[in-house]
Amino acid sequence: MVRRLSPAHLLIATLLVGSVLGVGLTTASPRPVQVCAPCDRGFVGAAQTHDLDVRIEHSTATMRVHRNGSATWTVETRLADAEPFENATLRESVAREAVAVHDGRLRSTSVDGDTVRVRYRTPDVAVDAPGGLLRVTYFRDDGGATVRDGLGADRLTLVAPEGMVVERGLPGADVSGRRMTATSFEGSGDGPFVTLAPADAALAPLWSLLAVSLPLVPVVGRNLLLLVAIPAAVFVGGLAAVAWGTERVGLGTTATPDRRALAVLALGVLALAHPLYAEAVVAGTTPPFVAAGVGALALGGTLAVPAVREGLSARRLAGVVLGAFAVAVAAGLLLRALPLGDLSIRDDASVLTLVLPALPVYAATLVGYAAAHGSLRRGLAAAVGAFVLVLVTTFSIASQGGTLYFLGVVLAVLGAVGGVVVAVPFFLLGYGLPGPNGRGDGRRHDAGDGT
Repeated sequence: MVRRLSPAHLLIATLLVGSVLGVGLTTASPRPVQVCAPCDRGFVGAAQTHDLDVRIEHSTATMRVHRNGSATWTVETRLADAEPFENATLRESVAREAVAVHDGRLRSTSVDGDTVRVRYRTPDVAVDAPGGLLRVTYFRDDGGATVRDGLGADRLTLVAPEGMVVERGLPGADVSGRRMTATSFEGSGDGPFVTLAPADAALAPLWSLLAVSLPLVPVVGRNLLLLVAIPAAVFVGGLAAVAWGTERVGLGTTATPDRRALAVLALGVLALAHPLYAEAVVAGTTPPFVAAGVGALALGGTLAVPAVREGLSARRLAGVVLGAFAVAVAAGLLLRALPLGDLSIRDDASVLTLVLPALPVYAATLVGYAAAHGSLRRGLAAAVGAFVLVLVTTFSIASQGGTLYFLGVVLAVLGAVGGVVVAVPFFLLGYGLPGPNGRGDGRRHDAGDGT
């Protein structure tokens, strides 16, 4: 059921762009495929299509990489009962279906006691890289269509071509000369690269670093454009429009600083109390709202004190904003420490990352102050810098993206729009603050930047 978004819900949406995106990507995860599917699930699944119920006791795989980028695999699988596989036709049929998961071409099969041996070839597991290296891309995810999920085999041995050595192996793998032996696989991000270098290459580590970095350059460039630059432009453009509209319409002169501070305080209370009126709160998302509300209370409460506003400079105001953010982070840490059930931040989440989306909203106070005192560009730079920091900690800039990549772009832009809407009370608060010379009726004048 679709509900209308109130300003409070826009705040919630802005603070949780990263969380919502993470949940969405997890929900629509690409198909998981083991590194050696014919060693485990692929073999079992293929056997079941032939009405065979098999139980694997142990499996090993040897992956021999060739200079042309292909690889020849030898998989040895010990079964609890291999008698049905003495039938060569049945054995080859099961093996062919099992290796098809990796687009493999079956070469041969055999059985020895309870061990079934399968040899097959896979194309395009490695590509040429600078310095005469081979960059093995096989362990990487396949553009969001599939993800590598576990090793499959109890032991996997990769063998480099003659005259080459393994320069960069899988995390946790044993590397010795031409061989890399892994007993587990836990891919992070889009999965690791493996590099193979000529045995006599003097600068192999440098070439290996280059071989891993080069394919990420266009990925990082695309992500910086779509996931950072465009949403940041929307955010800074929105704040600039608010500044223009405030001066044009005269909204900044309709209330005293005390009332503006009370408006921010009210927004903080609204965020604090949202569990009381929200019909559905995603588990694990409440603490950022509460922490952001505490920070808003700190910011509005501090600027409600006339003594704080007297002779206020941009530098001092920046200190107040950062102090309010520090209070928000401290509130998040406290929530994490307290046994509050659903109110506790989940163990695998960073409090700083969860609360960080509140910083650009708080920084809108600086934008308002700068707009009123003649240095709007500096204020916008501070706010957009905070927003960019949120984006680069929310999204993996080096990730090649999955099936819902462009949903992340849309959510980032919506987060920017929501952030501008929620930031309006903070902007108006800053716009009405007096400058260091005491003037501050909410109108632009030539008082400098207040530093």
